[in-house]
Amino acid sequence: MEKLKKFQRMSQEKGITLVALVITIIILIILATVAINFAFGNNGLIQRAEDARDYYANDTSYTDESITNVESYLDEIINGVGSGNGGSGDGDNPTTVADAKPAPGEEVNIFEDTTKITDDSGDEVWIPGGFGVHEDSATDADDGIVITDGTNEFVWIPVNDYTTMYTEATGTALSGSSAGVTATTDVYSKLRIRSGDSFTAGIPNSTNVREPDILISYDTNEQYYSILAESAQEMAEDMVEEYTATYNSIKTYHGFYIGRYELTGTVEKPTVQKEQAVLTSQNWYNLKKACTNVVSTEYAQTTMVYGNQWDEVMSWLVATEGKTDYEVNTDSSSWGNYSNSSGDAAIEGAGSKQISGFSDAWSANNIYDLAGNCYEWTQEANYTTYRVSRGRRLLPFWFE
Repeated sequence: MEKLKKFQRMSQEKGITLVALVITIIILIILATVAINFAFGNNGLIQRAEDARDYYANDTSYTDESITNVESYLDEIINGVGSGNGGSGDGDNPTTVADAKPAPGEEVNIFEDTTKITDDSGDEVWIPGGFGVHEDSATDADDGIVITDGTNEFVWIPVNDYTTMYTEATGTALSGSSAGVTATTDVYSKLRIRSGDSFTAGIPNSTNVREPDILISYDTNEQYYSILAESAQEMAEDMVEEYTATYNSIKTYHGFYIGRYELTGTVEKPTVQKEQAVLTSQNWYNLKKACTNVVSTEYAQTTMVYGNQWDEVMSWLVATEGKTDYEVNTDSSSWGNYSNSSGDAAIEGAGSKQISGFSDAWSANNIYDLAGNCYEWTQEANYTTYRVSRGRRLLPFWFE
């Protein structure tokens, strides 16, 4: 009996020891699991160590980037690089026209944002976002700096004093009160009428040559205003908005761009390209609509030329000695496409309509066909029935 009890006690002790061993193993497994999870889990020691390593690397990179940004910002302030209406440049933009101009056959360096650079004389030139300097551009503004978006080409016209182009007069009424048009403008053109001309420069709501203004005889007629707007009132307001934007752009950037060639393409798909058929045989409304559709981006907007812009181009040609006052204001047969073209301009084909950029003899400061070829409208209103036409249709744009 005593042996039996002893055996039973031993068995119980072994049983207890076995149970304790199993419990110990279970506890060890649980602890191991906890330890493994603590070390290798989603939020474990190893993951935290890796996160700390990445955070340190990112923090160092962020610090380096911040220092670089500060250095770039200081460089912009000191050198005036990349500052513009469209924002700062990417830091790799050239700072001069000469540097921006590609070698023959190379791709054009397109600026991402509107950017100020300088020409050979140190004068500022603004390149709108989406454009670059053309490969056959001059490098000095006096000779004609040409930019391109890959399709269309424009020439920079510096404006040293915008007050020679504009009169500021708040609340100047446009014509049309008798037709219910109540639009007003705060600025209008100073037009330089030559002695001997039959025109007299005036202000909106007069019968003289003026801009911006509407023509009572046509612009209040749905047949015509519907090409550009929902109503005559809307057309007048749109004209004032466009004119004011052009004025503000010239005032801010001290210049504007003008089409290097005459308007080409179609009313639906207009362009300003070399060796293309010139767009003609359209009424003023269709041509104005076409002009606004050549370039319309967040950086630039084209328009039909204003009379005061034409005047500025002519004055610039004389001031830069691109042409003489006589060649500009009296007789342009020596550099234009006329039936009586003289000198180098009297080439085969003179006197008849030609494609855009047909002859270098018909160019001035990199702008073609200012004199002759196609004789077209500006935005000047005259009396109640006419729009004034000049030597040919130029296509300017303002900076957005």
